Amino acid sequence: VGVLFASLINFHVMYEEQYEGGKFYARILNEFYGDIEELFVDPRFSNIEKIKTIGATFMAASGLQTDSNDENSIKSVCDLIEFALAFQETMHQFNQALLNFAFEIRMGLNFGPVTAGVIGTTKLFYDIWGDTVNVASRMDSTGEKGKIQVPEYVALALKDKYQFELRGEIDVKGKSRMTTYFLKANSNK
Repeated sequence: VGVLFASLINFHVMYEEQYEGGKFYARILNEFYGDIEELFVDPRFSNIEKIKTIGATFMAASGLQTDSNDENSIKSVCDLIEFALAFQETMHQFNQALLNFAFEIRMGLNFGPVTAGVIGTTKLFYDIWGDTVNVASRMDSTGEKGKIQVPEYVALALKDKYQFELRGEIDVKGKSRMTTYFLKANSNK
């Protein structure tokens, strides 16, 4: 399963400082996520599911409904990378319509096994858990503006399909040090 976290890293500027105690911000964020969710109509992204939004962070996963053989796993991760690139482009187009403000994004992506399930009895909530999810989240939180960060094993598994730039070793909570890479822009092979 591929897991993507995408965070609007400057959302707090709009929320705290500029607009009516956050009311306007909530409308803007809702419009932005609405534009992102329109990507799910695209047949290329049919195996990608929005898991949740947590404030200004969007979480999606691919391959939850496919067989777990290597070929399907790689395809679902490639689909998620294409979704992440489309996410960035959608944000760029959204920013062109905003006056005096532009969202900035940071993304983290990982793949591997996850546990998925529905929590609750009256207000049901579907979620995924596990080390794969935690590492994807850390790739986001330790990433850089405008970039998609992945752990080394993701870059190695996808080196025939995409180009990656070595970032180096970084401290990752719960993992000590990890070697990570950034996806190069326009790197589809």
